[in-house]
Formats: sequence, structure tokens, C-alpha cells
Amino acid sequence: MVSEKILLIRLSSLGDIVLTTPAIRAVRAHFADAYIAMLVGKQSADVLRENPHLDEIITFDRGAKHKDTGEMLRTLRVLRERKFTLAIDLQRKFRTELLMYCSGAAERVGKGALCTVRVPEQGNKHATTHYLDLLQAVGIPAVDQRLEMFLDASERRDASQRFDAMGVPEKGLKVGIFPGAGWRLREWMPDRFAAIGDRLVRHFNAEVLIFGGQQEADLVHTVANLMDARAVPFAGNLQIRELAACIEKCDLFLTNDTGPMHIAAAVGTPTVSLFGPGNHIRFQPLGGLHQTIRHDVPCSPCKQFTDKCKDNICMKKITVDEVWQSISDTLTSSAGSLKNA
Repeated sequence: MVSEKILLIRLSSLGDIVLTTPAIRAVRAHFADAYIAMLVGKQSADVLRENPHLDEIITFDRGAKHKDTGEMLRTLRVLRERKFTLAIDLQRKFRTELLMYCSGAAERVGKGALCTVRVPEQGNKHATTHYLDLLQAVGIPAVDQRLEMFLDASERRDASQRFDAMGVPEKGLKVGIFPGAGWRLREWMPDRFAAIGDRLVRHFNAEVLIFGGQQEADLVHTVANLMDARAVPFAGNLQIRELAACIEKCDLFLTNDTGPMHIAAAVGTPTVSLFGPGNHIRFQPLGGLHQTIRHDVPCSPCKQFTDKCKDNICMKKITVDEVWQSISDTLTSSAGSLKNA
């Protein structure tokens, strides 16, 4: 009897890939002996490295726009060589559905007309729930929504060495701050992040670590320079897995609605997440370790990822005092179980 060969597809951004990890785990639990591959955007593939539930990660270069046809053909050739029997389109877009159809898999789960099992998205639910709905439609038990990311010992050692090089002691409270979001209107104000940083140092004697990607280096240094107390900037020099290993060493992560928020949840670091234009029901971290701060405004969630908004009222309504209350409550209640105590 030929064992199942299963293809999962999600080509989207960093956070979206982290959110697929409960589905990946559920597929492996149901098909212990299957060959399971994931087709993922090349730019986010490192999130899944070391994931024991996958046999193969197949990458698609979403940035190859000028040669998109060639990238599609290359990817299709790889998919057809694998001879998949079951494919699940976690993205539910035409391009991913077409890739699934052309892979040759006889059973195809998704949303559109090219699927053999059609599962429309119903209701405003968490992204992980939408993914698990697809699995349940073909008899795969799936209820556990825990995110996960697998780091090895060498990556954790590298993070410790990186902290040491920046003068961050191994012991003591560490709070990570991520002031960027990839979209300006999802970003809380730099001076407010700085005010929180100063309070963390003053009230908890915390090490404040400010993280950002290459495009956010100026923002990271702006927040650090606005603080009266010392902050340690990590901007532009960390790859995805290096960032994950650093976040794992933090006791708390204060973040906008962005990919590293999901990474923090996946490595078990408590979060305080600030939501404005984004859909908090769909994307907020789940579970008792995590708190979401947002305010209802008539235009939220915003469906236009542009800079057309005139006042950014959804982010401006989030005050320093309410964020501080959430952070101080979290740190006070967990004082006996902090990672770095």
C-alpha cells in the first residue's frame, strides 16, 4: 500500500506561516507515516526549518515578479515530481489553488472550483481556526491552536552570545519591544514605546531590548534615543531564526500587530499586543500568556493597507497608561516564574 504524500500550501508573509503550525502538527498526528511537504514563500521559509512534522519545505520566490512565469513552471515541475495524493490550500487564493490543481494531487482541499473538497471561509474567526476547518473537512482531527517554532541548541547559544556582546546580562528581567509593523498605520507612536521603556527600567530594573528589521533601523534607534534610560537596539542585523531565539530569551514582548508577534507566541514568550487597523479576532495571540489592547472605532478593522488614513485614531487611542497597566500586571503576576529570574 502506497503511503499518503501530502502537500500543504501557504505562500504569504511571516506571521501567516507561523499561524499554519497548528495545522501542520495536526496533519502529522493523523498521518504519522505520510510524506508531508509544505510549499511556502522563500522569504518566510526559515520559520519552518527544524519543524519535525515536515519532511520537505518547497520554496516559491514571490519576489521574482519579472520572471513569475518561470518561477511558476519551476515550482510546478517540483510538485509534479513528488506525486502528491492529497493537497491542502491553506491560502485559498487563485494562484495557490492553481498550483495545487497542477500538482496532480487527486484530492484537493480549498475554496475554489478547482478543489475536490470545497471549504468556504465562514465567519470572522481566528486564522488558525480557518486552517483547522480545512483539515476537519477531510476527517483530520484538529483542535489544538498552539503555535510552535523549533529552535536548536546552537541557535540558543548564538542568542546568548549576542546578548553578552551587547552587554545584556544572562540573569534579570528582559523585555523586548518591536515598534515596527511593516505598515505605518499599524505602528504605535515611538515616544509612547519610549515612555514604556523608561517605566520598565524605573519600576522593574528591566533590560529593554528594541528589535526591528532592516527597514526599521531608524525607528528602532528613534525609540532608543527617546528613552532617558538605556535600551539595547537590535535592528537590521537579525535573520528570522536569530530574532526568534532572541525573543525566546525575553520575559515579555511588547509589539504591534506584526509577524514577530506570532513568533513570540510560537516560542512561548508572553506578549502585550497593540492592535489598530488589523483584525484582532483573526490575528491576536491566543491563550492566557497573551494580552491584546485595542479600541473600537467605526473603521476598524481597516481593509486598505495604504496610507490614506488621515488620523490613525485606532492607534492613537491606545494610551501609555493602559499599556503600562497591562505590562505591570503581567510582570507582577508572573514574577515567580520569569524565564530569567
